[in-house]
Amino acid sequence: MFEVAHYPEIIKKTIIGFGALFSNLQVIRRDTSGAEIEVVKVPIAYGPKEKFIRRIDEDPELTGNVYITLPRLAFEINGYQYDAQRMTNRNNKIQCKNTDGLKFTYTPVPYNLDISLYLLTKGTEDSLAILEQILPLFVPEYTLTVDAIPSMHVKVDVPIGLQGVTVQDDYEGDFNTRRLVTHTFNFIAKVTLFGQVHGNGVILHTETHLPEQGLQHNSDGDLSTGNVTLDEWTNIPANEIVGP
Repeated sequence: MFEVAHYPEIIKKTIIGFGALFSNLQVIRRDTSGAEIEVVKVPIAYGPKEKFIRRIDEDPELTGNVYITLPRLAFEINGYQYDAQRMTNRNNKIQCKNTDGLKFTYTPVPYNLDISLYLLTKGTEDSLAILEQILPLFVPEYTLTVDAIPSMHVKVDVPIGLQGVTVQDDYEGDFNTRRLVTHTFNFIAKVTLFGQVHGNGVILHTETHLPEQGLQHNSDGDLSTGNVTLDEWTNIPANEIVGP
């Protein structure tokens, strides 16, 4: 079953595309008069929320030489679930012709990826500014296009749906204690996973012998154009005719 290694990187491409959706978010900060004083780009990285919270706890005042800035985004995969409702006939084939011949694979298997996106901010104002940039993007889904099997020119759409948002305000102690507001966005990405790609050679030459009539037919084809370049009947010499 597993004779040939197979890795089309569909999940990897989906996660990269997911992170790219949020890579250009910015927060505009204004003074009391409403004038713009600063534009902060929100960094994003793959990793669990606890990793970034621990970094903040170790240096709550962010005075170290190496520190983490807020606001920031983090995301991670939480699980995979088989989606039986999207499954079709497993024996259907997807075929493609190219210069290497005919390639085919079977119907992909649908899975749902549970993805969490975490928004960490120092206060409510920054979190709301980012929240209102994300929510309108999913109505209720945003669709990514993934180059699933480049060798077969197969591209698939991956709907990404926002399931809900939760918020946690970790403010404790007096006014000098740091405050951390965390929003968790729960997404489901509907991916389709393809199995191994199989290949068949293309017949470019045929010979047909009709010994009773003393005839032979030859034909050649050009794979690049799809045209028949040779189509002829010839007589078989008497000394080459083989009886039944």
